[in-house]
Order: sequence, then structure tokens, then C-alpha cells
Amino acid sequence: MDDFIRKMKRDPFANYLGITIEDVGEGYAKVSMEVKKNLLNFHGSTNGGAIFSLADVAFACASNSHNQAAVGIAMTMYYMQASGMGDRLVAIASEETKPNRLGVYRIEVLNDKEELIALAEGMVYRKKDKFVP
Repeated sequence: MDDFIRKMKRDPFANYLGITIEDVGEGYAKVSMEVKKNLLNFHGSTNGGAIFSLADVAFACASNSHNQAAVGIAMTMYYMQASGMGDRLVAIASEETKPNRLGVYRIEVLNDKEELIALAEGMVYRKKDKFVP
């Protein structure tokens, strides 16, 4: 799992957004980021794309945690309430199903008060390749 986490921590886009990988287990991941000025939209709240990206990183970590390369094929996001400058957002992804080739994941995005900011569901296609050779 150490090689897996090292590889995930080198993700250029996640690093650009300031996303931190906090915990990864089989079919599970927890990641976080602090909302800074560059992640705000014109309303002064967290840009939906930033929230989606946080959820997507958690989704990627959880779905690849079995060391079988998995690529997202669908993701639906529901935005429940706004967050803003200075908030620490946490995305928790958990595996709902893991048949041979497809997997479904539920991702919750919470703020520091553990209020639900967004809820997502994603599906992956599992390739034959290993994630970490």
C-alpha cells in the first residue's frame, strides 16, 4: 500500500489544488483540502469544480486501492449546501459494489462541522493492468 500512496501523492492536479490524501484502505479513501481564494466562484463560495475534483481524487484512490487499474466512466454529483473561504473539506469514498470489471462508489464531501456539502456516486471500469506494477 505504501507504493500506492506514494504514487497517488504525486498526482499533479491534486497537488495543484492542495488536496491531501489522509487515509486509504481497500475500497476506501479519505482526502481533504482547505478552501482558499483561488477555489472560490463569483458568489464567494467554493467553486463546484473544486468540490467535484476533491470527490474525484477520493474516488480515484478508493477505486484503485485494490492495485487493479480503474478508470472512471461515470460520476454524478449533488451539491447540498455551499462552503466558503477557509473551510476544510473532506471527501470520503467507499466502495458499494466490486464485481469483476465494474465498481460503484459513494463519495461524501463534508465540512469541519461534518455537514454534508456534496454527495456523489461514481462508476469505474477495472482494467487488467496493475495500478502499481
